[in-house]
Amino acid sequence: MLKSVGPLTERWNIYSDDPMTQTTTVNDIYTRKVGGERYEYEVTYTPGERVAWNARVYQNGILKGTPGGVETGNRLEGEALRESIISLVEVAIEGMQGIRE
Repeated sequence: MLKSVGPLTERWNIYSDDPMTQTTTVNDIYTRKVGGERYEYEVTYTPGERVAWNARVYQNGILKGTPGGVETGNRLEGEALRESIISLVEVAIEGMQGIRE
């Protein structure tokens, strides 16, 4: 399923859920508060008690980094989990954690 969610404070989201693997992918844009640089990213995660997530972060089509991680003891699901994963990626971008300039 592909679903488009309208603007949320100047950002857009497209995500798809794969029922076979329970993998969710979010494509989004983030503008750093420090410096104002704009980055596009795609993050994939699998919901459950152990959530593994991996992002690919681009600037002007050039891969700048691949932050990722594992969250254990997760109790979030649906929209709450999606927003939590988005926050993890955006914190990585804002702090330039695993992202090349």
